[in-house]
Amino acid sequence: MSRRRKPRTPATSSTPPNDGTPLGGLSDADLLREVARRRLAKGTFDIDAIEELATAAQRDLGEETLAAAIAALPPEDDKPKACPKCRQPVPVKAKNRLRHILTTAGELRLARNYHYCTNCGRGFAPRDAELNLPEEGEVSTAMERRILDFGVNDTFESVAERWSIHFPTSIISSNLVRRVVDRVGLRCESAYSEEALQMACREKPEEPPAMLTVATDGSMLHTREANWKEVKVGVVARGGFIPPGEERPRRRVEDARYVAVLGGQLEFKKGMAAALAVERADEVGTVVWLGDGARENWTLASELCPLAIQVLDVPHAVHWGMLCGKAFLGEGHCLLPQWEARIHELLDADSPEAAIQELMNCLEFAATAEQLAALDDVVGYYRANEKRMQYRTFRSLGLPVGSGIVESAHRHVLQVRMKRAGQRWGMVRARRMVRLRAAYRTAGAVRFHRAIRDGLKAPAATHKHQLRPNAPRRVLRNYTKSRVSPLNRAAAAAASK
Repeated sequence: MSRRRKPRTPATSSTPPNDGTPLGGLSDADLLREVARRRLAKGTFDIDAIEELATAAQRDLGEETLAAAIAALPPEDDKPKACPKCRQPVPVKAKNRLRHILTTAGELRLARNYHYCTNCGRGFAPRDAELNLPEEGEVSTAMERRILDFGVNDTFESVAERWSIHFPTSIISSNLVRRVVDRVGLRCESAYSEEALQMACREKPEEPPAMLTVATDGSMLHTREANWKEVKVGVVARGGFIPPGEERPRRRVEDARYVAVLGGQLEFKKGMAAALAVERADEVGTVVWLGDGARENWTLASELCPLAIQVLDVPHAVHWGMLCGKAFLGEGHCLLPQWEARIHELLDADSPEAAIQELMNCLEFAATAEQLAALDDVVGYYRANEKRMQYRTFRSLGLPVGSGIVESAHRHVLQVRMKRAGQRWGMVRARRMVRLRAAYRTAGAVRFHRAIRDGLKAPAATHKHQLRPNAPRRVLRNYTKSRVSPLNRAAAAAASK
């Protein structure tokens, strides 16, 4: 069943202005109809030709409208203007300096006065500020927004090619796309703070969520200078419990915040701390931190959210068991599926002890140093993460135990744009693109460009949050390690006082 569209409101007026000009007796709609009649009178047209005609008319009329609107502006005077930085009066240095701006309606040629402040060494054009034009670059804000949306989702060369299909009235080059992305990437790096950028991308929730799921992992990126470099990826997602026995829908991560850093652990820690702060993690009763077993993941969890429930995700636990199985049975052995099923069965408990015991029974069959090393590695891995492998309890509480949330982040934050066949990134552009991709996935396509600009400003003051009795209290940091179970958050909070 098709849906009827609502009647479109005409964009042009049907009332003539009657302003005394030669064409003042014609309305805007009359003028457009006359232009269309004259163009169609040149020959027979099918729908494709009519669409091309309308597109050409849009381009021509757009540029003419731009020129007419600029010509209608009141002329600039020659008086000194206040410098935007030091506020001192600055005389005109050059008149009618031309600037070319590519807009969504066509190319704009703007002649304006140019001032140069010798006191602070800054040049400016008051007409640019009056028209709200960007201080640098050759595109308008609306044009930059469109190009940026293409540039963070596809290669620069492909964007220039696809642009001609979507917007045939204007042609752009791959270098223009590259400059726009670099300029906005630098703006993203210059954010007032990590917390300001996170708040600009997605507003702080009015009420703290019932549960937060945090996951961190690393992904390798091919670079020109350092070959392969690790990109640290983090996800902070709002989520609820899935009671046992109920139908388990896919966990939704639309309300997720993403942090991606091509750099050190300290920089990644700042980004994760900002995401947790904006999500009001101090007021959330249950925080689950998923990781792959790397020591730095648990160190980060202990520092940022000490009372969070740390969970070693099941796929990595099974992966280590399978490495041992492949060492004993050989790659591609027909019994490997049974080995994997048995690992799953043994890990579905409150401790990996049963899995460790059964693996240790294989010790007498170890004939090579490789097999001994594989057995030692998996047993050590399970021992080190024993408290994070209480999968039966985790599942009974409806907590997540999989790695899907961060694996999905790897794919749609990094891989779809930055890990295509043959791609190698320069370090500077890679760092900027990584941050842009995380901000894009957090803010969404509509809010993304505005969020980068808003991130340059200090965030508005918010009310002081009231900490819940069983909340992690990440900010206070006035607790000691509790000997009680980390699953009993109320008892852990009481014992830490």
